[in-house]
Amino acid sequence: MWSPIIAVLALCFAIAPALAQAQDEQLWTKLDVSTKLFEGIELVLETNQRLSDDLGGLYESQYSAAVGIELSKGVTLTGGVNRVVSVRNGQVSNTEWRPRQQVSFPITMLGGGKLAGRVRFEQRFQSNGQDVGHRVRPEVTYALPLSEALDLRFAHESYFNLNTADFGQVAGYERMRNSATLSFPIVERMHAEVGYMNQYRFNGDARDLMEHALTTGLSIKF
Repeated sequence: MWSPIIAVLALCFAIAPALAQAQDEQLWTKLDVSTKLFEGIELVLETNQRLSDDLGGLYESQYSAAVGIELSKGVTLTGGVNRVVSVRNGQVSNTEWRPRQQVSFPITMLGGGKLAGRVRFEQRFQSNGQDVGHRVRPEVTYALPLSEALDLRFAHESYFNLNTADFGQVAGYERMRNSATLSFPIVERMHAEVGYMNQYRFNGDARDLMEHALTTGLSIKF
């Protein structure tokens, strides 16, 4: 479906694992709206819709709300909750409530860009299980302004499951994401982004899965 675009973008990623694995092509769309509640405190509402070739279209919808508090320059503590709806063959297969807490922080300036980090903790409550899944998601990003209106962002994120849960989560290193994104303004207080994400899932004794996703997003600030 999105093969020509994804094939070109995928060539930029030499850091991805070998291609001798199961693969899927996807489209991810995101919309987030944010507003300042008080000085240093921001509310963010976000929705993500994810489509897959292998799964025949829409397979996951996410809806989240989070509040971020800037503790010091560049250091932000965020807490929120994510509602995840999994879809198979046009029907809801299971749902998940996912509270999360994270801290984001600057690391250093490098080559005209900013190197930053983020650590996110999540608790997973799924409708098809009784256990609570705990995991941590560290991320490193590098943001480089290409012009006054165009920014380039590289990111690496890893998923570490802290326990095994009855809904299918297995303790250990679950997956990694590597991405490149271009962002640019549309009008005042509105930005768009487009990029490529390579997601690699480690599936234990089963065949690993590599997912190539064309990512698009729209951000609105009030």
